[in-house]
Amino acid sequence: MPFLVFFILSIMLHTSLLFGISGLKSLASLSPSKEAAEVKGKDVEIKAKELIAKGESFQIARFNKEKFYFDIYWLGIYAGEAALEAVNDSGALRITSRAHSAPFISTFYKVEDYAESLIINGRAVNFRIKQREGRYRSDKETIFDVSNRRVIYFDYLKGKKKEHIINGVVWDVISGFYYLRAQPFTIGKVIYIDVFDSNKFYKTKVNVLRKEKIEISGRGEIVTVVVKPETKSEGAFHKKSDILIWLTDDEKRIPVRVETKVPIGKVVAELKYFEIEK
Repeated sequence: MPFLVFFILSIMLHTSLLFGISGLKSLASLSPSKEAAEVKGKDVEIKAKELIAKGESFQIARFNKEKFYFDIYWLGIYAGEAALEAVNDSGALRITSRAHSAPFISTFYKVEDYAESLIINGRAVNFRIKQREGRYRSDKETIFDVSNRRVIYFDYLKGKKKEHIINGVVWDVISGFYYLRAQPFTIGKVIYIDVFDSNKFYKTKVNVLRKEKIEISGRGEIVTVVVKPETKSEGAFHKKSDILIWLTDDEKRIPVRVETKVPIGKVVAELKYFEIEK
């Protein structure tokens, strides 16, 4: 399932994290089609900045750099690891997520996922994801041409291209997760996020359930806010998308735990360690 389980929503993300969030190769090594290269061209960022100049930007990056590392467990067994990293450079936020299964799990269900989202001055402009989850494969890219208010979707394995008209702000699954973290949380309330994923538009509903104290290895007991996104993203376990995410109850909104049900048991991602640079 494509972070951070919801979107990591791929850790996540496309998180049910382990079985759907990130990969092993850098985005630079993923060769887009000639058409995609032409669409992006030399002025994707310029187009985004033009839209920003019209006052249509959103501040979703609170720090210059963040790195989150997760251990993933299935039925209590160590199943793999995932990482989510965001780097903010003069208004351009590049978020990458990756996940891969442990050697034992890989013998019967190998996971190698990679995803990258580019946000310019608060607007999603490009999203690329490459997944291997058991027999499931995907290599997809979405270009958010915000200046012309359209989204161009490529499915490279199926040789498909599709264009859509967009109105308002639309996120990919990873940038949507960062947008969520920047929102005020009120227990019992619902946050709606417009997401484009796998050639479809979704109005994702995120329920803010409760505050909860949990034990984090090496850090003791901390107070968290538990949210439950209702996602319909594709991937190995897309039919079982009951996901819970625990975020620290402070301005950092650090994802410390993610749970999602799978056909047999559940997958749990626990924060191993993190780095934040202001």
